[in-house]
Amino acid sequence: MSPRTMRHRQAGLSLISLMVGMVISLMAVLGALALYRSTTQTVFGDGGLVRSSMQDGQLASGLLSAQIALQGAGFGLAAPSSGTHFLLLTNALLNPDALTLSGTPVSITAAAKTGNAVVWISNPNVAANSADYRCSGLVSDPSTRALYLIQSSGACSPLLTQWDKITWLRRTLVESSVLTQAVSLTVQKDSACWPFGAVPQAISKMAAPTASVMVKIGYGSSVTGSSNTYTSCLANLSS
Repeated sequence: MSPRTMRHRQAGLSLISLMVGMVISLMAVLGALALYRSTTQTVFGDGGLVRSSMQDGQLASGLLSAQIALQGAGFGLAAPSSGTHFLLLTNALLNPDALTLSGTPVSITAAAKTGNAVVWISNPNVAANSADYRCSGLVSDPSTRALYLIQSSGACSPLLTQWDKITWLRRTLVESSVLTQAVSLTVQKDSACWPFGAVPQAISKMAAPTASVMVKIGYGSSVTGSSNTYTSCLANLSS
């Protein structure tokens, strides 16, 4: 065989080789695109890492703020009690324009009752004049699933007759549409609930102080189907 014939046979690639190479390249590109889509969905999609971390982060900070605020219920008042200085509401709605609160008060008893808002009055400066008392509350919006901390902009005493006439200032604890289900608020009195910081008697050798009123904040985390509860014991309320 002449050198010229050998050079002719070795030059270039056959059509079949080109087609095989193109198919392999196409499969590699499709695989990379599928991996990119899967990774993007896992990180940024519904139920992805970014959304889950945002949800759990807001829940952690928001519910901690809610628990701290609840501890002020009845502070600085003489013989504060649930039903007068602390109210549970069902079907509560905060008017975004007038900033007034509507809803139906629920009688707080030894049996647990659930609603979507609680409001309370306190005397943070231990003032002699009831005009200096301040009111606060938590409102869980059933439609947007947001959780708000509300505070009165002025005088609010007596709470029992003024709660739906007060102009409320609101602060968002959990933004709308972050949660898959709205936060629930369950209240029970005569519960012998242990306040924050109480040490079990087996360790302290002393009977732990008890709080008469207990508030449970029910919520779902980023884990599908999860059901969790934060419990707050309101030591300032006598009954």
